[in-house]
Amino acid sequence: MTVTSRAANSSVPPITVNAKMNKDTNSFPSPMIVYAQVLQGYLPILGANVTAIIESNSGKTQVLELLDNGAGADTFKDDGVYSRYFTSYSENGRYNLKVRAHGGTHSARRSLQYPLNRAAYIPGWVVDGKIEQNPTRPETTEDTQTILENFSRTASGGAFVVSQVPDSTNVPLPDLFPPSQITDLDATSEGDHINLTWTAPGDNFDVGTVREYIIRISGNITDLRDNFDDALQVNTTDLSPKEANSKETFAFKPGNISEENITHIFIAIQSVDKSNLKSKVSNIAQVALFIPQADPVPDEENISAFVILGLANFT
Repeated sequence: MTVTSRAANSSVPPITVNAKMNKDTNSFPSPMIVYAQVLQGYLPILGANVTAIIESNSGKTQVLELLDNGAGADTFKDDGVYSRYFTSYSENGRYNLKVRAHGGTHSARRSLQYPLNRAAYIPGWVVDGKIEQNPTRPETTEDTQTILENFSRTASGGAFVVSQVPDSTNVPLPDLFPPSQITDLDATSEGDHINLTWTAPGDNFDVGTVREYIIRISGNITDLRDNFDDALQVNTTDLSPKEANSKETFAFKPGNISEENITHIFIAIQSVDKSNLKSKVSNIAQVALFIPQADPVPDEENISAFVILGLANFT
């Protein structure tokens, strides 16, 4: 029996799914990453439900929801590339990858923008101690999207081989996977508070829930980047971490920073899992401090500093 198919409308490009792993061979405990690119022609499909099914040589199956949220294993948000870390190795040998993508009515959307340049976005740089900011990276909005009809696609991502996986028949595999790095830390000011938002990492990269967050601030970006553990720590007693890929929010008062003549407050986060493994330090967000000019007859008691949003992210 021979089965053939054709597009319902030859003028409309088909929706395609291309799946792959980040490498063909790997050794425990190095993680792997699953990628699935969902396109219609050259335009990315957003908001699709994309699932990876990974089957070992003995038939054990792992199911992963792939995400296009710009966090964890996913480098860029809304570019049509859905990603996730894979660390659930059950045995040595060959694994097979299959990816399913589907979109229900009003859930999946086609972006009218071509995928963004994959070069890393640099929001700004420091020149002679002053922050020079680049224009904001363009974001995808509903004005640049169209709703798609229902669709369903399945693609094979081929096979990969994993070695050096310890025998876990009687003893569970050790926890060797830290939380993933937070890369979308954002900061805004509201009165005397600084509001932070970021995407939650997981206990194992982007899966599970971390135990705690360590938030530190400094008036010097270089000190915070190079000596994070020595920077002033923010009290996070009331901050309960959410499950991986949830949106986290936290507000705090910056308090007193020891540096004199500071013009900015820089903020960064590190995550800690249940085995006390720590993530890499996050991107650095900043809030700028400005002193208003004094009146012609200044009154020293009425001069006050106020915080204005000066958001920028540095990695």
